[in-house]
Amino acid sequence: DRSRRGSRAAFPGVWLAVFIVALALRGGYAWIATGPRATPSSDPATYDTVAWNLARGAGFSLDSPAATGAPRPYPTAFVPPLVPWMTSLLYRAAGHRYFAAVLLQCVVGALVPLLLAAFAGAFFGGTVARWAAWIAAVHPLLVFFSGYLLTEATFCATLLLALYMSADWTRTPRAGRALGAGIAWGVAALTRPTALTMPLVVALWAWRPLGLTVGASERAKQLAILALGIALTVGPWTIRNAIVLHAFVPVTTGGGGALMVANNPRTWDVPESRGGADSESYRAALAGAYRGLNEIQIDARARAETWAFMRARNAEWAAVVAAKLARFWRLTAEGGGTGSWQRAGSPLAALRADPLLLWSLVTLPLALWGALRALRGPRRWFQSLPLLVVLHFTLIAAVFFGSLRMRVPIEPMVALLVAVGADDLRRRLRARAHGLTVMDGRGSAAATER
Repeated sequence: DRSRRGSRAAFPGVWLAVFIVALALRGGYAWIATGPRATPSSDPATYDTVAWNLARGAGFSLDSPAATGAPRPYPTAFVPPLVPWMTSLLYRAAGHRYFAAVLLQCVVGALVPLLLAAFAGAFFGGTVARWAAWIAAVHPLLVFFSGYLLTEATFCATLLLALYMSADWTRTPRAGRALGAGIAWGVAALTRPTALTMPLVVALWAWRPLGLTVGASERAKQLAILALGIALTVGPWTIRNAIVLHAFVPVTTGGGGALMVANNPRTWDVPESRGGADSESYRAALAGAYRGLNEIQIDARARAETWAFMRARNAEWAAVVAAKLARFWRLTAEGGGTGSWQRAGSPLAALRADPLLLWSLVTLPLALWGALRALRGPRRWFQSLPLLVVLHFTLIAAVFFGSLRMRVPIEPMVALLVAVGADDLRRRLRARAHGLTVMDGRGSAAATER
C-alpha cells in the first residue's frame, strides 16, 4: 500500500543521513585532532611510507637509511597490504598528502554503520538495523580511530562485509556465495591478520544452520569452497612474500614483534604497565641482539624468545591475562604510555569529560541486556555470531595485550547488542503502556492482555 511504499522510499534517505553524520563526525575529529598539516608518526608513519613507495613505483617497501643520499627502499611484509595499497591509489592521484589519507580512513569509517546495518538486518530485522547504524555512527571509539592512518576503520569495514556475506551464505548455501564469503574473509585478513582465525569460528557456527538445508557432504563442500575463496585472495600475497622475502609469510612479519611488545618483563612485572604494551624491550633488541638481521629473522627470533619467556612464567599467566582483559574492556579512554593522540594546540586537549566513560555508562547495560536476549531467543544459535566475534577478539587480546585499539573491531558488534537491548526494552515499555504483559516463550517476547 501507499504507506509501505513511502516507508521504503524513506529508507535510502535514512542511510544517507547516517553516512553524512558519521562522515561529519569523523572528518571533524580528524581536522581538530590532527589537522590538515599533520605529519605521520609511529604506526601511521609506517603505513604512509609503504603507501608512498607503492605510489611512486618503489613497490611494497619501507625505507632504510643510507650512509649518504636519500633513504633506500627495501621489500617488506611488516604490515598487512590492504590499507597501504588503498592509500597508494590516493597518493598516486592526489600526491603525497598525509591528511588526505586520514580523510580516506574517515570515509571508510563512515561506511561502517551502513555495513553494520546490513549485518544487523540479516539477524534482527530492520528496526534493530537502523538503531545499530545510528549508534555506530556516533560511537566515540569508532569516530576516534577513523581519524588516523591505521587499520582499525578499514578492518571494521572488511570484517563486517565478511560477516554479512557469511550470514547470507549460511541462510542460502550456494557455491558462489561460499566463494564470495571466502574472498571477503581473505580481504579482511589482508587488512589485519587477526582475521585469519575468524573463518574457523564461522565454520563451526555455520555447520548447524547449514545442516537445515543441505546434507553432511554438501556442508563439507561448502566449507571447502569457503576455504578456497580465502586461499585465492591471500595466496597471491603469500606467494609474493615467498618470492621477494624467500620465506613463508602468510600475511605479515610483524607478529613476533607484537608478541614481544605485549609480553616482556615490564608488561608482566610493573603494576602500571601490566597487561599493556611496551616497546622498550623490542627497541633494545633491535638496537642490540637483532641488529643486522632481516625482518624475517627478527620476527622468528622475537616470537621464539617471547614464547620462551612466557613458558618460563606460566604460573603468572592467569594474573597477566586478567590484567590484559581489564585493559581491553576498560570503560575509560586510553591513558598512560600511549603518547598523545592530538596535535599540539588541539582544542581536544582541554576536554575534561571522558566521552568513552559517559558512553560506556549508558550503553554497556543495554549491550548486556541485548546479549541476554539474543542468547535466549528461538534463533539463539543463529544470533550468537556477534557474541562469537566478541569472544574471538577478546581471546586474541589475552595472548597479545589489552588496549582500546585491540577492541575496536568488536565495537560494531557491541553497538549491535546495544540496539538489540534498546529495541527489546522499547517493545516492553510500549506493551506495558497498552496494558499488555510481556511473556517470554523460549526467549521470544510475546504480549498478552493483562
